[in-house]
Amino acid sequence: MPLACAALGLGLIVWGLAWWRTRWLLAACGVALVIAGLVGGSRAWFVREGPIADWARQGAVVTLVLRTDGGRVAESGRGGPLWLATATLISAHGRGERWVSGTTVLLSASGELTQSWAAVPAGATVSAVVRLSPAAPEEPVSAWARARASPEVLAGPGALDTAVTTVRAGLRAAVSGLPEGPRALVPALVVGDTDGMPERLREQFRVTGLTHLTAVSGANLTLLLSAMLFAAARLGAVGWWRRGVAVVGVVSFVLLCRAEPSVLRAAAMGLVGLAALGWGGTRQGLRYLSWAVIGLLLVDPWLCRSLGFILSVCASAGIILWAGRWAAVLRGWLPGWLAEAVTVPVAAQLATQPIVTAISGQVSVVGVVANLVAGPLVGPGPVLGFIAAGASVVSQPGAAAFGWLAGGFAQGLVWIAELGSALPGAAMTWPAGAVPLAVLTVACVTLLAGLPMLWRRPWLVGLLVAGLVLSLARPAPIPGWPPARWQVVSCDVGQGDATVIAVGPGRAIVVDTGPEPALVDRCLDQLGITEIAWLVLTHLHADHAGGVAGVAAGRRVGRLLYSGITEPAGGWRQVVTALPDVPRTVAVPGMVVAAGDVQVSVLAVRSFVDTGAAGEDSADQNDSSIVMRVTTGGLRVLLSGDLEESGQGNAVATVPDLSAEVLLVPHHGSGHQLPAFLGSVHASIALVSVGADNDYGHPAARTIATVAGTGAQIYRTDRHGSIAVARDGEELTVTTQRSG
Repeated sequence: MPLACAALGLGLIVWGLAWWRTRWLLAACGVALVIAGLVGGSRAWFVREGPIADWARQGAVVTLVLRTDGGRVAESGRGGPLWLATATLISAHGRGERWVSGTTVLLSASGELTQSWAAVPAGATVSAVVRLSPAAPEEPVSAWARARASPEVLAGPGALDTAVTTVRAGLRAAVSGLPEGPRALVPALVVGDTDGMPERLREQFRVTGLTHLTAVSGANLTLLLSAMLFAAARLGAVGWWRRGVAVVGVVSFVLLCRAEPSVLRAAAMGLVGLAALGWGGTRQGLRYLSWAVIGLLLVDPWLCRSLGFILSVCASAGIILWAGRWAAVLRGWLPGWLAEAVTVPVAAQLATQPIVTAISGQVSVVGVVANLVAGPLVGPGPVLGFIAAGASVVSQPGAAAFGWLAGGFAQGLVWIAELGSALPGAAMTWPAGAVPLAVLTVACVTLLAGLPMLWRRPWLVGLLVAGLVLSLARPAPIPGWPPARWQVVSCDVGQGDATVIAVGPGRAIVVDTGPEPALVDRCLDQLGITEIAWLVLTHLHADHAGGVAGVAAGRRVGRLLYSGITEPAGGWRQVVTALPDVPRTVAVPGMVVAAGDVQVSVLAVRSFVDTGAAGEDSADQNDSSIVMRVTTGGLRVLLSGDLEESGQGNAVATVPDLSAEVLLVPHHGSGHQLPAFLGSVHASIALVSVGADNDYGHPAARTIATVAGTGAQIYRTDRHGSIAVARDGEELTVTTQRSG
């Protein structure tokens, strides 16, 4: 609301000045701001006010009748998997009142309710008892509805929803026989369905700058429409017939991707790209882009807070402004198709690099090369995938044939991502503070200004490419990281924990490994660790033990300390496979293990009775995490894995002294915390190891507030990257990879 009011006020001022000075372009900008302020303010009021939002603030338990969109199951949450979906509210009944509303809510189900909710088809109308809570400010929903019971299906999905679900299922069936990588990638390329992508593949695509291919994007639609219009032209379609083909393509794309906001954005940007390529060049392309941006923001004001939307706009503007001009220069000594293949990814990356770096704290050195090599594979893959999706309605064997062809191109993209991410210098860490980002922006602008001169000189281009290849052969140094004297580092391993305690030159104790081998391996390489005196696993959930192979990669591991619990079985198999000959020690309260001057004291270990399904992560397993205090050079650090309220209460009751200068906040800062436990540590520094993109709402706002209330200064890996702590006399020093 404040932003909407500010836009409205600024728009009125601009319009008044423009009218007075007869500056009609400026007046048009003022009118656009006024309309945006009115529309945004009214939409924000509709979402944030009213009975549903009021009930959410009170934490009310109510009965909702709603129509579900397509949901998805996250890897795991407290007590098991977590199902998430957006849903359109039809009516709400609770506290003696009944309301009819068309607002949107975020719907979730966990534990034993996950399966029943995941079985609800998209578009069905259901009734269910839920607990409401306020949604995050950036979410365009009125409340977060957590299911308290299984749904009662009142009406099945309509014919259109059924058809879309059938086609999407047909696409998945068409690629079911492919290897894991292309099997997961083809649905992502075609309809943005990334649920099947393993975390390892996501990380490889992120490092190589190929993540945009796995999202529903304007580029995907542009490729599809280009192929459809090419085929229509060969069949003799002209004029309005060709325009009709384009309309059919856009409508099919939107429906197949379920008409979510990101899909509407992609449709608009795809049409902009197609129009810019076909009608009028730079000036006309910018006009189309401007109209698309204004129209999308009027339809969905929340897009102004969407990083995906900002990236789409900047990438489209970069391609429109520079790619065509640069390609014209390169055509003097390169084939036309190669010139465009070079200039389009370069223009898009330079236009978006400051924003990407602000999000990730990295500059993808390999991104331009990866996108250049991937260019010839990007077009045919999604188009063949769309054909496979359509053919699945008629013939599943025919769909499988097209799916196999699409999978071949997808496999090529997987290989590019694997090879590119494996290069030592694939990504360079860059601080995300205001000054470093300003320096990076100036560098990008300078490159944009100087590239036309570069493109005219083949020998200079060759030198630049050679320099880029050499930079990829060795890791780029991170300025100021690691600090010269560090004692404890909380590694940035995404949604997981990995803590490193220095023992001596190249030697350390490692507590937990994070979810992915590559991430913890990278952190240990940056710290120069070649030998692990002790590897301690607080428990065996994937976000704490999934990266064990990365710890063992090229390093000697002395001993393993664990709780003695070998559930979940999949986690234990990973440990045994990665460390077959490493001696194992079971932790018991009162035990102290040491390496050099470092001591690890086991304060509490709680056994559990596994009430979950086979292979399912349970809350009891979280509460079985080892609670330990690490002492090194006068610095004390308390680590407790994913301990929740019950386990924390047990620690408070059984451990006389939990005090430490540094606390790794349990369970990534989830809302399941016991204030008495957090307060009993009396920490000066609180670390939160958490992923930037997680489905669990970590860290919870109330947890951050509780920890801050204890007087601790909070550092988070999603904002600061890896975090190093050391004692310098009486003072604690904290060094972060990037500013938060």
